[in-house]
Amino acid sequence: MSKIIATVGPATENSIRKLADLGVKIFRLNLSHNCIEWHVNVINNIRRITPSSSILVDIPGRKIRTTLKVCKEQFKSGQIIYLVPNNSNKYSLGSRFVYEINNNILFNMAKKGMEIYADDGRLSFYIKDVCNEYITLITKCDGVLQECKGINIPESCFDDKELNDKDKFFLDFCCDHKVDFVGISFVDNADYLKNIQKYIGERSPKAIAKIENASAIKNLSEILKISFAIMIDRGDLSVETNTSSIGIYQKDILIEANKFGVPVIVATEMLHSMQESINPTKAECNDITNSVLDGASCLMLSGETAVGRNPYESIETMRSIIDLTMKYILDMNKNPLEHIDSNQLSQADLMARSVSLIASSKMSKGLVCISKTGEGVKFLARYINKDFYCITDSYHILRHLNIFRSVRPILSDAVFKKNDRSHIYSIAKQLINSGWNPDLLYTFIYVSEGGEGLRLNTIQINYLKSLAGFIV
Repeated sequence: MSKIIATVGPATENSIRKLADLGVKIFRLNLSHNCIEWHVNVINNIRRITPSSSILVDIPGRKIRTTLKVCKEQFKSGQIIYLVPNNSNKYSLGSRFVYEINNNILFNMAKKGMEIYADDGRLSFYIKDVCNEYITLITKCDGVLQECKGINIPESCFDDKELNDKDKFFLDFCCDHKVDFVGISFVDNADYLKNIQKYIGERSPKAIAKIENASAIKNLSEILKISFAIMIDRGDLSVETNTSSIGIYQKDILIEANKFGVPVIVATEMLHSMQESINPTKAECNDITNSVLDGASCLMLSGETAVGRNPYESIETMRSIIDLTMKYILDMNKNPLEHIDSNQLSQADLMARSVSLIASSKMSKGLVCISKTGEGVKFLARYINKDFYCITDSYHILRHLNIFRSVRPILSDAVFKKNDRSHIYSIAKQLINSGWNPDLLYTFIYVSEGGEGLRLNTIQINYLKSLAGFIV
């Protein structure tokens, strides 16, 4: 089943327990909004209230945004406005319509005559002139350019691959607070992602590459080869490429990512109308259904739960659509990778495909994967449509597993051992003690007497009471 990610904001910062009870597995924070102290407080609350839930933090990164220093007056079409570097003297221009930006790389990307967009394409401008001190724009529509809104130049790319001091500060923040995932804006080549991963090193968060421009689409396979997970940020991607093609891009990205076993988060405006309305549009319901059918691991709510009027109804609506879509998939018994030639499969793929056949039968009442690292789970998640369990002995790994489609993580009471299988029998007893029926058959998959690099090389179908009986 596809998971729900909810962005925490003013509408939900005091409702962490309620969000978790409604089915939220991953909580998202966006460091482009609110102060650092606010984020620290929310992170601590999530860890205290629901320690098995995951935390995804989006860092400002490469994304170009307006800062807090913006004119908040409405402008008319044809109005001249100015974008200025951060920490500049905006009053020297003698205009009310001055907007500071957070990333001065825009001055290298912007050229006279270009079109430029803001707020996920809701506002559009024409570049009249560019100089070192400011960029002069002519507005093409009426509107208000608010604080912390994204700025986009279509078909542009970032030439820098190195991390700056701001990147390092926010990555250190994520590492110090042991969040589970960090969203990296505008990953448009593998080298940039490698530098991020190298800086994080052995520390906690997994980097999630946000696919947001044409360069990322072009380099997608190279990015996927080294990615733990990716996010389709449809807001920036639609503006940076072509809004008419966003549906095709999303399908192509999901197909490619599923081949690599890389979880995909689909984000932006999934239930945008529910920020104001109690009911979704038909198009939004269709959008969620198609995202699940195409194999999305997670669906993300942004403004709907951060600042919207109906955060809880938005989650309930999304959960209902996901549930109905997953029932349809199970009834149709569709295998998302049935077209792949068996000769192309790895050892882990062959094991996972074999397990999927067992999981689809009624003989086994459930699938239990036992994994210390969680590495084998991505193979199972590629082939198995119904929910299955993964048991690990680490909260750290458990929270990383939340991002995988159909995976229901469980924390083991026993510490896993490398050279024997005693923890497997302890797990069987733990499941019985937690209410599982000891007289039913379950399928267990795990590593047994494995060699270097082997994952999930043993399948065992057994009664819980039989496995638990090995404990002396």
